Amino acid sequence: MTRQELRLRIADCGLRILAAMLLFTFTLLLAMNVDAQEPVQAANPQSAIRNLQSDKRVGVDGGKRATMTLRDVMLMALENNRDIEVERFNVQMNEFDVRSAEGVYDPSLSSSLFYDRRNTPIANPLAGGANGGLLTDNVSFATTLTQRMTQQGGLFQGTFDNKRDTTQNLFNQLNPQYTSNLTFSFTQPIFRNRTIDPQRRQIRIAKKRLDISDSQFRQRAIEIIAQVQRAYWDLVFARRDREIKSESVDLARTQLEHNQRLVDAGTLAPADIISARVELERRNDESEAALDAIQRAENALKALILQPSNAEMWATEVVPVEKPQLDSNAGMPLEDASRLAMQNRPEMEQFRFRGEINKIDAEFFKDQARPQVDFFASYGTVGLAGTERTGTNFFTESSLLTTTRINQLIGFVNGLPNAPSPLIPIIPPGQQTPIPDFLLGGYGQSLGNLFKNDFRAWRVGVNINLPLYNRTAKANLGRALAEGKQIDVQRERLEQAIQVEVRNALQAVETAKRRVEAATNSRVNAELQYQSEQRKFDAGQSTNFFVLDRQNAMSAARGRELRALTDYTKAVAELQRALSVTLSSNNVEVR
Repeated sequence: MTRQELRLRIADCGLRILAAMLLFTFTLLLAMNVDAQEPVQAANPQSAIRNLQSDKRVGVDGGKRATMTLRDVMLMALENNRDIEVERFNVQMNEFDVRSAEGVYDPSLSSSLFYDRRNTPIANPLAGGANGGLLTDNVSFATTLTQRMTQQGGLFQGTFDNKRDTTQNLFNQLNPQYTSNLTFSFTQPIFRNRTIDPQRRQIRIAKKRLDISDSQFRQRAIEIIAQVQRAYWDLVFARRDREIKSESVDLARTQLEHNQRLVDAGTLAPADIISARVELERRNDESEAALDAIQRAENALKALILQPSNAEMWATEVVPVEKPQLDSNAGMPLEDASRLAMQNRPEMEQFRFRGEINKIDAEFFKDQARPQVDFFASYGTVGLAGTERTGTNFFTESSLLTTTRINQLIGFVNGLPNAPSPLIPIIPPGQQTPIPDFLLGGYGQSLGNLFKNDFRAWRVGVNINLPLYNRTAKANLGRALAEGKQIDVQRERLEQAIQVEVRNALQAVETAKRRVEAATNSRVNAELQYQSEQRKFDAGQSTNFFVLDRQNAMSAARGRELRALTDYTKAVAELQRALSVTLSSNNVEVR
């Protein structure tokens, strides 16, 4: 034994002797007072031995109990937690945003059908009207199919146009007249909007935002599961701490009963009953405070795993079945932990997606700064048919009589004797250019002429737009580049924060492990110390004061061991959260 240990041993003995002397003096004085009141105490010597502990809690039915493992509460949290549900709806909304953005490539079919009747006053006889007016009836139907190309930004359009025109115009030889047009056109950007355009930019950004919302959902699930783990172990601690406090109360009650028997036997001073009674009441107070801690810990856990409307479960007592214990595989080297955190943390993934969105913006604005050159081509065919007009106009009517008289004269000349070679009669007006047969008919004949493709038109060309300054696109590009640098700086700041979290989490696990070992040794020695003190007391070599003191030391050591184990399990849960392996470590999947 070293000198320092010897001095400490002598000092401890001196303190014990001094405490015994003080206790003896206090007991002697108190005994004198107690002797004066001896008849009152003798009437009910067991009045101080009562159980003040109660397990009754507000809003909890003691007859309803639900035993739960840590995995049970995790799954309930994923199913019922409102914060996770909010993030799940965010993912769904972003999925709809992607579908909405992709809808720009859905084929679009637009149609129009109308009837138009006009009575137009005219003052020009060549307009073909009669009595100073021109009446027209038009029925028109048109449909257009538009389709954007998913690649290279091309635009295709097909238009089918039909008309039925009825008019009083005397110069129109077909009345009614059916006109059909079929036109196809294609526009292809060559510079601007070829590799990326507003539509494709929006789709790509919507997909990245969906990825971000998925990552945020997983991050929120990890955070909630980590909170559930802490709340679960807090409840385990609170319930076990109540048990330790109850055991301490039982020890105090047993000691009080033991002292009472010794007093009745006349081998112990009555003052020892009072000190034991005081200690019993103090421990009862601690036990009731521990019950309040159970209520608070259970409510905190229920708030994470239950819906507000589940009144039955809120009134049920939650009984955790798992116990905190050491895990030899919890720690890992700092380098491996840092690398794993950088790979798994959703925050890092979100910064990567933000950087990709920024690159999409930069690519788009760079493209918008280029000149716009679009190639276009179109092809169309026309069909026409109608009913031949039977009436005549004033031109044909005015020349018909002259033509008839000339033909009569030609016939007379051709009938004279010795006439020269026969003259050819003049063709009457309206018969010089007869309407071709393929133009005579109804709407079906017009469609037939359309698909014969005899009358067609096509066009090929280039549209050019050269912006002189284009400051808007250049400014947007500059802003996107600056935002990209800002994202890089923010990501570096996050990496530093993650490094700090990982270091702190690893240190907390190692420290908690050593605390558990120290607390376990302390608890074992405290139990041995109490047992030794109790044997001394039974042999008359110690006092009630030291027995109660050893009981308090033993209860405190058990509490410290429980707290160390609980802190260790919570530290492991925090390390899992820092490494973002909470879900995989607990075999939990989120959808």
